[in-house]
Amino acid sequence: MKKILLFILIIATVTSCKQSPKSAEKQEKAFPEFAVAIVNPTVANIKTFRYLVDNKILPDVDSFGMIGVYHVKQNYDFERSQQYIDENNLTMKLIKCESELSARNIYTQNDCSNLFKEIFEQTKGVFFFGGPDIPAECFNEKTHLMSGITDPYRHFFELSFLFHLLGGNQNENHVALLENNPDYTVVGFCLGMQTMNCATGGTMIQDIPMEVYNIATAEDVLNTPDAQHKNYNSYFDYDNELTGYSFHKIKPKGDNAISKIIGENEPYVLSSHHQAVKKTGKNLDVAAVSPDGKIIEALVHQQYKHVAGTQFHPEHTGLYENDYKIKLKHDDPDNQSFLSLYAGEKGENFHREYWKKIGEWLNCFKK
Repeated sequence: MKKILLFILIIATVTSCKQSPKSAEKQEKAFPEFAVAIVNPTVANIKTFRYLVDNKILPDVDSFGMIGVYHVKQNYDFERSQQYIDENNLTMKLIKCESELSARNIYTQNDCSNLFKEIFEQTKGVFFFGGPDIPAECFNEKTHLMSGITDPYRHFFELSFLFHLLGGNQNENHVALLENNPDYTVVGFCLGMQTMNCATGGTMIQDIPMEVYNIATAEDVLNTPDAQHKNYNSYFDYDNELTGYSFHKIKPKGDNAISKIIGENEPYVLSSHHQAVKKTGKNLDVAAVSPDGKIIEALVHQQYKHVAGTQFHPEHTGLYENDYKIKLKHDDPDNQSFLSLYAGEKGENFHREYWKKIGEWLNCFKK
């Protein structure tokens, strides 16, 4: 009997030893302590974030893991993203929301609320990327004929997420998640900034040329430099190499982290949008404007100092590559790049300092 018990004990010990490596493997694959969230984690957006980190443009965050967040009804196949993550062995997991959302329930507690709270608690910051026009019903206006609504569930999800993070004047009883961690970092580009504004109760200019400059044709926009926030040459030139972007200066406004980086140099930025912020949302301050002062180019939060949105695109990888060619018009020379046109104080320095500041915000958790 003793021999049988001894044999069983040996088998149990061996089995336990065999399970240890698996436990260690699980520990190695556990999500890192420091993580950032990417909302709308398309392959392109994941690649962009990796580029910024790998090339030290977004400095000192290479040890951060990534979480990708999206709604299952978005107009994108996120299986492509999972395949990219697997093929590149990335420390990243995708989280999806399957709950029903609409313009009627995004600014209140809903079935995604617990998920938003969980993501907030698991990460140190979140990034919202560019995209299509926000449905006008989400900021209580009628839809302009120039608006293009192509991915409503993406907007419902991102608007509700940012409302939960920052709060808004649509629902003053809601307690913003950042009240529990005011140093949390929230960054938005283009649509990301517009979503930040609408989520906090702001409104939108639905077409810049028509609503701001009273212009209804591409020819007239091209004769009005201040109205050009994307490349209107592409409206009647069939050259496939033409970029959809435009490049213009921005001016600082107020006394905040972003306006201080802009300084007096009025750097050039990459722009691609036809909508813009009209009325600012709750607790949002303007940090930059277009050269004529009519278009809001950057927003910061009055209360949460690590929240910033830019109407332009500092995340575009072509801003940091000499090989990225820019062709605004059919007869442009072939050797143009952002760095050849706007190096140093003309634009490059601002973009690098911008990302340095975002890196500082994220890394404040490690100090």
